[in-house]
Order: sequence, then C-alpha cells, then structure tokens
Amino acid sequence: MSNKMKGILCIMLSAFSWAVMGILVRLAGDVPSFQKSVFRNLVAMAAAGVFLLASHTKVRLKKGDLPWLILRSAAGTVGLLGNFYALDRMMVADANMLNKLAPFFTVIVSVFLLKEALKLPQVLCILTAFVGTLFVIKPGMTGMPLGPALIAVLGGAGAGTAYSIVRYLQKRGIPGPFIVFFFSTFSCAAVL
Repeated sequence: MSNKMKGILCIMLSAFSWAVMGILVRLAGDVPSFQKSVFRNLVAMAAAGVFLLASHTKVRLKKGDLPWLILRSAAGTVGLLGNFYALDRMMVADANMLNKLAPFFTVIVSVFLLKEALKLPQVLCILTAFVGTLFVIKPGMTGMPLGPALIAVLGGAGAGTAYSIVRYLQKRGIPGPFIVFFFSTFSCAAVL
C-alpha cells in the first residue's frame, strides 16, 4: 500500500473516530464537560504513557521547550473543552463541523509561529470556511444558540493553535507521544 493511501486511510479513521467520540460525549448525558474531558484525557495519557515506556523513547527537553509544551497543552485544553461544551448544547453534526475549523486555524497560526507563507488558494479556502461557518451558526436567526456556537469556534481555534505548536515542538525534536502524554496530563490536572 502506498504512503498516500495509508495517509488517506489514517485521515478517514481519524475523522470517523472523532465523530464516534462526539456521539459518545453526547450520550454521556448530564456529566459536565470538565469530567468528560478528564476521562478522555486519562485514556490518552495511559495510551501515550504505555507507548513511551514500551518504545523506550528518550525525551530531552531543551531550554525553552517547557513554555511551548504548556502553551500547546493550554490551547489543546481550550479546544477540547470548547468542543465538549458545544457537543452538549448543539446538534452533534453542527458542533463537529465547527470544530473542524481547526485545520484552518492551524494554517493561520502557522503563518505567525512557523513563518510559513500563505498562498492565495489557502486564503480563499480559509475565507470560504469562515463564510460556511456563518451558514451553520446563522447569526441573528432562530434555531442555533449563538453562545455554544461561538464556544465551538473557540474550541476549533484552540485545537488549531495546539496543532501548530505540536509541529513546532516536533521540529525542536520532542517526540509526538511525549507531547500527547504531557498534554493529557496537563489537561487532566487543569480541569480537576
């Protein structure tokens, strides 16, 4: 199987897994978003911890890495809580769609953080995504509560920022499983 096909399958599996998680978050009922976040992050922390131990991954933090790990974790926590809050108060499909703004925020943050150039097609896609968001939120119209929709957008912004910082940290040589472990541990502690 080609790397391109493996990538496509991983993206599809990821999208399916996030959709299932969204449904399960909703089905958890009246459990507060903070508690749902703790349980979700405990699972991620355990999985990343087992992987780190089993692979004997060596982690060497350089000067300046810790603030970036904390910033990534804070942004990821905002992203997760925003998504869970919206899932509890909106239709699951709408909440998930607004959370899918994360890649567009990733592109925007990457311009500033990673000094990546923004090309015209990317600008047009970003503008289209945000205009499309207005069709979901329908500001000023009845139906969707504006507060949860804006929090869902904030969640997408937090997730997108976190993704850009992950890339930055990996460029600095920090292994991905450690970044996940640090985030999950930080997020559990923060919401507790």
